[in-house]
Amino acid sequence: RPSRVKCYPEPNALNPCEDIMGSYYLRISVWFVVILAMLGNLAVIIVIVFSSGEVTVSRFLICNLAFADFCMGLYLLLIASMDLHSVGTYFNSAFDWQYGLGCQMAGFLTVFASQLSIFTLTVVTVERWFAIAYAMYLTRRLRLGLAAKIMLAGWIYSIFMAVIPVLGVSNYSSTSICLPMEVNRTIDKAYLISIIVINGLAFALIVFCYAHIYFSLGYETRRCSTKGEMTIAKKMALLVFTDFVCWAPIAFFSLTALAGYPLIGITRSKILLVFFYPLNSCANPYLYAIMTAQYRKDFFTLLY
Repeated sequence: RPSRVKCYPEPNALNPCEDIMGSYYLRISVWFVVILAMLGNLAVIIVIVFSSGEVTVSRFLICNLAFADFCMGLYLLLIASMDLHSVGTYFNSAFDWQYGLGCQMAGFLTVFASQLSIFTLTVVTVERWFAIAYAMYLTRRLRLGLAAKIMLAGWIYSIFMAVIPVLGVSNYSSTSICLPMEVNRTIDKAYLISIIVINGLAFALIVFCYAHIYFSLGYETRRCSTKGEMTIAKKMALLVFTDFVCWAPIAFFSLTALAGYPLIGITRSKILLVFFYPLNSCANPYLYAIMTAQYRKDFFTLLY
């Protein structure tokens, strides 16, 4: 009897001979992330959908954001469940998982969720930027009808980006975590670079809008209350910080890999998958909804 398992085909950079999560620490941690992401976003969706209040642009956008982030939680749930099911024996089910419907669904969910979340975050930020920085233009607010059309475009874009790997471009079957990581062909690299560039531009726009909001309010708040200014600054800084921590590490390591100088392997990239990649999905429901006075009002109204 052999003293250790021998994998065949031989392990490679994208498929080391290990379980999906790779370590006990990640296996436990991912379930906390799943619970945090799914419960937080589900709570937001339920309160907004069943609330008797008026359907405003803000509520509509936050509901879309919560749905996107809930889908990210579903992706992690699929990965965590498969890992739990195959712990210690993943090599027996690797082919069936990675080339089966489960991995395709998981990959579709994560790309769709990440792109829709970033798109919606950008729209939310721009809407707030215009409403606050240009408060005097009362007739130039984003209307619900226009917001719906913008979000329809966002859904189409997100579905399109998620379908591309299903068609074979940087496919979902290349790794056990079902992310499009294959970069063998030029079209694979072009697809991944396009995602990084689009997300980078979205992040830059978010930073610009929050910076402009802060400085547009700064003149008035300095004359009224330093405490009020600092509260606004801290909240905006937190929003930008979570976006940066979520996006920057993944973008950096992705670009180095695309350039032919991968700094981390698939094993260590799973740390990014658990702790950085879903950060926005965990934080967004609290930063944009649950911690707001309007949400708490809707929540207690729904209860009573």
